[in-house]
Amino acid sequence: MVQLNSKNYNKELNGAVAVARLAGSVMMHYYDLDYTVSEKAGEVNPEAAIFTEVDGKVDSIVQNYFRQVWPEDQLLTEETAPDQGWHKAPRIWTIDPIDGTMGYRKKTGSFGISIALIEDGRPVVGVLYAPVHDLLAWAVVGEGTRLNGTRVELDEESAISTILCSSNSMHRPAYQSALEAINPGNQFRIKAMESVVVKAMQIMQHEGDIYFFLPISEETKTAPKFWDIAAADILIHEAGGRVTSFAGETYRYDIPDFRCVNGALLGSRKGHALALKRLQSFGQQDG
Repeated sequence: MVQLNSKNYNKELNGAVAVARLAGSVMMHYYDLDYTVSEKAGEVNPEAAIFTEVDGKVDSIVQNYFRQVWPEDQLLTEETAPDQGWHKAPRIWTIDPIDGTMGYRKKTGSFGISIALIEDGRPVVGVLYAPVHDLLAWAVVGEGTRLNGTRVELDEESAISTILCSSNSMHRPAYQSALEAINPGNQFRIKAMESVVVKAMQIMQHEGDIYFFLPISEETKTAPKFWDIAAADILIHEAGGRVTSFAGETYRYDIPDFRCVNGALLGSRKGHALALKRLQSFGQQDG
């Protein structure tokens, strides 16, 4: 395996990449096999309630590695309850073992692993891996973003053409309302898929300009979690794009409530600015 270089986070970056690749190999091993599927209690949305045997296996890899190599760091993952007071730690690893479990189950190829290291509330290392496409992206704060080794630059002069959407949420009225606010007259192309990892890759490949999560509300009843967006946050920021709440606020990932209650808006700098402006009226109507 090629050793990556970072000025300040060399061990952390290479460790996260190694875990991501190992996790991806486990996902692909089971991809076409029979594996057990169950439902997690307390989840409102069907896509968030799915738990597969493979989710558990990947989470075990994550837990074993990070707890052995960095025992003083805290872990926040989708599949294991965090320690009490996790958010007070100087360093927090926030990880989605299989982002896009619905895509994994449907065999759409839209799934992957998301790993971020948080210091002082913000991600300083981020790694995304989409094994079906063999796309590996990483970023270190102040050192830029790379996708399969190539530097990523989100040119803010490029035209906005594509909105990336959640195939799990497209049918919901509130989601359609937000989409209409961003895309009046259907001026932009719509691409729907399951995984945030793959959608972040699309942004970095200049194949998507805007992607959003709805804020929590009476209709949505749930919100994305920190592990959904933390790695994408640093990768897109370091490439020149932006990731914020619907109100344009930068997320801090060291607070007890790890839900993104104010929604999330990801995109190129130009795409994010346009969507943020158009969503202001949506936010006022949504209350």
